[in-house]
Amino acid sequence: MPSDGPTDGPSVVSERMPDAHSVSVGVWVGVGGRDEHDGISGASHFLEHLLFKGTDSRSSRSIAELVDATGGEMNAFTTKEYTAFYARVPAGGQELATALLVDVVGSPALRPDDVETERQVILEELHLQADDPDDVVISLLYEAVFPGHPLGREVLGTAESVEAIGRDEIAGFHEKWYRSPNLVVAAAGDVDHALLVEQVGGAFAGSGEAGRPVRSAPSPQLEPGRSLVRPTESTHMAWGWRGLRRDDPRRHALALGLHVLGGGLSSRLFRSVREERGLAYSVYASTSGYQDAGLVTVYAGTAPDRVDELSTVVAAEVGEVAAHGVTAAELAIARDGFEGSILLGLEGSGSRMGRLGTGQSLLGRVMPIDEYVAVLRSVTLDDVNAVLADVLAPEPTLAQVGPAGG
Repeated sequence: MPSDGPTDGPSVVSERMPDAHSVSVGVWVGVGGRDEHDGISGASHFLEHLLFKGTDSRSSRSIAELVDATGGEMNAFTTKEYTAFYARVPAGGQELATALLVDVVGSPALRPDDVETERQVILEELHLQADDPDDVVISLLYEAVFPGHPLGREVLGTAESVEAIGRDEIAGFHEKWYRSPNLVVAAAGDVDHALLVEQVGGAFAGSGEAGRPVRSAPSPQLEPGRSLVRPTESTHMAWGWRGLRRDDPRRHALALGLHVLGGGLSSRLFRSVREERGLAYSVYASTSGYQDAGLVTVYAGTAPDRVDELSTVVAAEVGEVAAHGVTAAELAIARDGFEGSILLGLEGSGSRMGRLGTGQSLLGRVMPIDEYVAVLRSVTLDDVNAVLADVLAPEPTLAQVGPAGG
C-alpha cells in the first residue's frame, strides 16, 4: 500500500488489486460543513455541485461524455469534516480518471450562471430533505446535541444561507481550502502508483499551501431535546449521547458494543423492538466520530399511539447495556461480524479507495487490514462494557418528528 506524494502536492495513497477490472481514484479535501461560518453555511456542499459544472478547459457536458463513454461513474459527497470527489472507471482508465479529477478539483470555472443554476438545485435538495422525516429527526438531534456549534448544522446549509452566498465567496472558499496540505489522493484497483504521483504532482504543483482548518470543540452543554410536529403516518425518534472523538482508542470497543445493542438482525434492539413487539420497521444504533467530539445515536420510527411503548423498550435496552454490559457470546458475534464486513468490503475498488482516502485524510494514516483485525481481537469484554457504561449512562437527548400528541 504505497503512500507518498510530491513535496508541493497532496499526499497520495494507493492499493493495487492485481485481478481488478476497474480503478477508482478519489480526491479528499480536508474541509467540510463545520469549517464554514454562518454566513457561508453550505459552501462545501455548494462546491461539490459546482465543480462538475465545468473547468477552464472542459465543459460539464464534455466531462459527462468522457465518463459515460467508459461506462464508469464520477461523483462527490460532503461531510462535516471533509469533501470527497471520485471516479470509478474500467481498468486502464487511471490516467483519464485522474486527469478529470485534478481538473475539476483544481481548476473549476465557477461561472456565475452555473452558480445560479446550482443554487436552485440545492434549494430543491433542501426541500426534498425537509420532506423526509428520517433526515429531519437526525438533523434535529445534531442541533440539540451540539447546540450553537458548527457540528450541529446541516452540511447542506439553510435556505437562507444558500440564497445569500455569492459567487465570489464560493470562489474564495475554494481558493483558500482546496490546496495542499488539505488534499489527499487515494486510488485502488488497477493502479500505477508512480504514474498517479506524477499526474497529481504536476497538476497541483505551485498551487500554494493552505493551513488546515482551525476547529473549536463543542461545549459540553446539551439541550434536553427537540420536537417538530408533522402530519406524518409515523413518529420518528432519535436518541443521542455524546460519543468519542474519531481517534479515541476506545472507539473500537464502542463500535462493537453498539453493534450488539443495535447493529444487526441479532442485536438487542432489533429483537426486542421489531421481532418481539413489532414496534418499528427500522431500528438501529450507530456512532459517529469527529476531530474533537462524537455522537451515539439510536433511531426508530413507530405509530404515534405506540411512542410511549417504544420509548420504554428503548430505554430498558439501553439502560441494561449501560448498567450490566453485553455478554461474551454477543461480543464474539459482533467481532466476527466486523471481520466479515471487512472482507466483503475488500471486493470492490471503490470501497477500498474510500477506506484509503478517509483514513489518510482524517487520521493521517491508513491502518492495514491485519492491524485492524488485530485491534478488534484485542478488545476485551471489560473494554466494551466500560465504554458502554461511560457513554450511555447519562440521560439521552431526544429528537422527535411526528403528529402532535405522539
